[in-house]
Amino acid sequence: MKFKKNIIKINSKKVFYIDSGGQNPVIILLHGFPGNHMGLIDLANYIGNDRYRIIIPDLPACGCSDSLEKKHNLKNYSDWLDSFLEALSIDGAIIIGHSFGSRIALVFTNYYSKRVKRLVLITPVLKVKGLFNRIFSIYYGITGFMPKYLQKIMLSNGFGKKLGNKIIFESADPNIHKKIIDRDIKEIKKLKPRVNIEIFDEFYKFSLIPTGKTIKKNSLLIAGELDLVSPLGPIRELSCRLPNVKLRIMKNCGHLLPLEKPKLTANIIKEWLARDTSK
Repeated sequence: MKFKKNIIKINSKKVFYIDSGGQNPVIILLHGFPGNHMGLIDLANYIGNDRYRIIIPDLPACGCSDSLEKKHNLKNYSDWLDSFLEALSIDGAIIIGHSFGSRIALVFTNYYSKRVKRLVLITPVLKVKGLFNRIFSIYYGITGFMPKYLQKIMLSNGFGKKLGNKIIFESADPNIHKKIIDRDIKEIKKLKPRVNIEIFDEFYKFSLIPTGKTIKKNSLLIAGELDLVSPLGPIRELSCRLPNVKLRIMKNCGHLLPLEKPKLTANIIKEWLARDTSK
């Protein structure tokens, strides 16, 4: 697909996004953390056809987009997404989120249901579970009490991605591993410590499973069988609360499905959309 790079202002803050253009139904892709639009381009290309207009923003404080004016929590990200759609004159869209982006997508659907035509959550991080998540929770919790100059050192040393190299990835291709880790470490180093900690708090302090009971939209949940960041237990809990949901579990896959298995992930999404004649 051919994407055009764009910059707009929302509340005097710069927002960068790429847009395939056209008048077709809109898909908004929301990336994970740390990250930017680049992590979803392969997925978009495999989804892409003449039926959809695909837009991928750099979320506030990520990539080339400015930080939010307010605290970086899920409600404020949801308000931002509403303003983003308004700025682009988009009444409603298919919302697809990965990891942290799926948390935003879920909360956005709760607050702005009329904006959402369909909802796709890819390896959503729903609550703290397991040793890996607790290690990070402790790490960031300690960092939050440090002086700012020490926070910068702690958060930009690549600890998280280096540990993740051993745990998160399931792809057999070491070149994919290195590319993702290097890009994410670079992204972390750009973030202000305050923003980094605020976003991380949104990962690990709030369970989003109860939110499922308020979501009425047709939803697709995609999980990785071997995902240690977003394990199957909480995802199955959420799927039991969503009234109109399809759960797909990808065998022998981990957390970063759009990066490591973009074609397979895209095919699951396309098949689900094609069967949904009411879209």
